[in-house]
Amino acid sequence: MATTTTLGRLLLNDALPSTHQIKQEVSKKDLNTLMSDLARKDPTRYVTTIAEMKRIGDAVATDTGITVGLDDIEPDYAVRDRVLEPYLAKVKQTADPQKKRALIEEAQRKMIELTKKHPGQMTTMALSGARGSVAQLMRSVTSPVAAEDDRNQTIPWIISKSYAEGLKSPDAWIAMAEARRNAVETYTAVAAPGEVSKLLVGNMSDQLITMPDCGTTNGVPMRADDTQVIDRYLAQSVKGFRANTLVTSQVASQLQQSQVIVRSPMTCEAPDGICQRCYGLSTKGQYPQIGANVGMLAAHAMGEPLTQMALNAKHATRTTDSNKAILSGLAGFKQLTEIPQSFFNKATLSNREGTVGTVKAAPQGGNYVWVDDNEHYVPPNLAVHVKPGQHVDAGDALSDGIPKPDEVVRFKGLGAGRKYLVDELQNIYQRNGLDIDKRHLELLAKTDLNYVKMTDQDSPEFGFMRGDIVDYNRFRLAAAKNAQTVAIKDSVGHSLGDTTLHYTAGTTITPTVAQDLTNSGFTKVPVVMNMPRHEPIMKPISRTPLLHPDWLAKMGHRNLKNTILEGAAFGEPSNIHGTHPIPAFVMGEEFGAGPKGRY
Repeated sequence: MATTTTLGRLLLNDALPSTHQIKQEVSKKDLNTLMSDLARKDPTRYVTTIAEMKRIGDAVATDTGITVGLDDIEPDYAVRDRVLEPYLAKVKQTADPQKKRALIEEAQRKMIELTKKHPGQMTTMALSGARGSVAQLMRSVTSPVAAEDDRNQTIPWIISKSYAEGLKSPDAWIAMAEARRNAVETYTAVAAPGEVSKLLVGNMSDQLITMPDCGTTNGVPMRADDTQVIDRYLAQSVKGFRANTLVTSQVASQLQQSQVIVRSPMTCEAPDGICQRCYGLSTKGQYPQIGANVGMLAAHAMGEPLTQMALNAKHATRTTDSNKAILSGLAGFKQLTEIPQSFFNKATLSNREGTVGTVKAAPQGGNYVWVDDNEHYVPPNLAVHVKPGQHVDAGDALSDGIPKPDEVVRFKGLGAGRKYLVDELQNIYQRNGLDIDKRHLELLAKTDLNYVKMTDQDSPEFGFMRGDIVDYNRFRLAAAKNAQTVAIKDSVGHSLGDTTLHYTAGTTITPTVAQDLTNSGFTKVPVVMNMPRHEPIMKPISRTPLLHPDWLAKMGHRNLKNTILEGAAFGEPSNIHGTHPIPAFVMGEEFGAGPKGRY
């Protein structure tokens, strides 16, 4: 049976190896993913392939090109009006602003779908990701429909005309609010990412490769077909592959879709910094050398795309949808890492383990949700998604929205907070078409969520006093010394005595945690029967460096006056030969220990 294809697909497949042929229509994002996979699996072939694809692109652009004419932005008034007029009528008949917004957002979604069918080269470019977006094209060929105010709220007014035919006076007035907002963001698009990049460097500058192998048998679970698993080391044996086997593309293909536990910077047990085995191979396929500052590398790898995110947001066209609480771009990154008190679309989390009781409408709008005898309030813009009789753990979401990271940490522990932060940050980068190395995010989570505060009376068996703020590694070692190994079924209700998967020492083992550990192959876990009371800490990344125990290290950040006063008052020490570069720079000394002495 004869098959059909396109000239473009034939040209690209001539340049691509047989393992990476294009078999269907692809977008720019799909092509980026395909080439990233080739780069990981066959770096040598990738170099020649990408050069050949560029040559083909240049030749096609020179020989044919793409012409855009007035037909490409000509609105189809009849089709547009048939879709939009029923919503115009409904909005006029509706008094509730929230219901108006829901109608307007539904109308805009239909306009986007209608725009995807508009004939012309501009639609082809927008759908492929080559130039512009469907949302931008929508404003010219159908209608913008909606605009947002400075609080990200949909303005309850339908813009019924397109830019190509000209806006009516009230429509132009409404659209101007969003235009002013875009103008402001034009001037702040570079300053804000620069500030965040500096904060990332301040948080992660002491994350050096300090030893070959910390000896841990712990790691994080990942699927073998996840591209992020390549160049890591297995933490535990699986399907004939021993622990500490390097996961190459060949190993991953043999493991297929199995779940594997791989070593991670987030679970490294090196006393300081990161070991080579937990970090894995670099992008060049080599061990990072002892003394390599992988923290600084991660800070730059995360920071550079933030500038592009801000610029993309400036040029992008907003589409409104209050029913989908998602984080995106630079604003989403800052919200997750700076955890402001006014947290946009904050989900309501259960503050205890228990059973959902009554769900009742609140007189001021929204809902009250009871977990056992404790009342929780869900705001009007968020839907309740638990039902009476449902069991929830402390920190589980009772509503739609975005869980606030420091609340996840408070209720579920440092480990769950680290995992949540990594997953959400990865989603933000992926929404912007960036497949960032997950190990960079794991390093950030490790450094940002690395402290606990002792709230119990003095604990001589742990060596801490009430009020002490202790870095996690010291806390973990103290807990491990006081731990005993028990069967999973006997561990529920007790505290973990050591890091197990992403769960950190001190995490309360609930039935959900126990089931997760069982599913990952654990039959026994270390527990501490009488764990001293403590609070896991998450601070904004602008404040986390001030928790560092080295007072000179803190002098490389902010709040210099308080750092000096508190350092003198409490007699805080400084290790000028540690892994943090600031004390060494100040004193003119070497820092960090390597095979040949100091760095």
